[in-house]
Amino acid sequence: MNKEQEKQEEGTGGWFRRKENFLKLIVAVGLAGMVLIFVSSWLKPQEDSGSVDSTVSESDGWENLEEYRANLTCELGNMIASIEGAGRTKLMLTIDGTVRSLYACDSDVQTNERSGGEQQNNEKKSYLVVRRKDGSEQAVTIGQLMPNVRGVLVVCEGGNDEAVASSIKEAVAAAVHLSPTHICVRPLSVYEEEQR
Repeated sequence: MNKEQEKQEEGTGGWFRRKENFLKLIVAVGLAGMVLIFVSSWLKPQEDSGSVDSTVSESDGWENLEEYRANLTCELGNMIASIEGAGRTKLMLTIDGTVRSLYACDSDVQTNERSGGEQQNNEKKSYLVVRRKDGSEQAVTIGQLMPNVRGVLVVCEGGNDEAVASSIKEAVAAAVHLSPTHICVRPLSVYEEEQR
């Protein structure tokens, strides 16, 4: 490079265009970042290694069985009402059990050999907990098991039409994984229709 080109590069930020200067800058920034990380580890209080630091929302999932039943009834009722010929629809669900939470756990399995070549497995489970800012602890929830639907009663304007009733049974069976023998479809009474 001649002197004229060097002066032109220096005037327009040529310092960054040279590879060795650019590499020095990258290394310096990287070292400064590592120093900041190292210093910040001194400023944080140490946490127990037995707990997981995480945020858990207390409103995740279904709060109770009635909320679950109401939501499922609404969704299923809207779906049934949209089936051609069903018309106005009323719905009743029978639910088996309750909403159950699934918790994260750590398990340790130890295998002991017994006489005769038999093996005995001993499993020790410990639940993972979250320590909140206020010091309280809560088990880590990884999911919920919804209760099973045991039966569905559908009362609709088109319930007396066999083709409509069959379509409704098929849709409900697929939606809630229920045998069609546990689904009853009936026509809306004359009194109910007159009340409209």
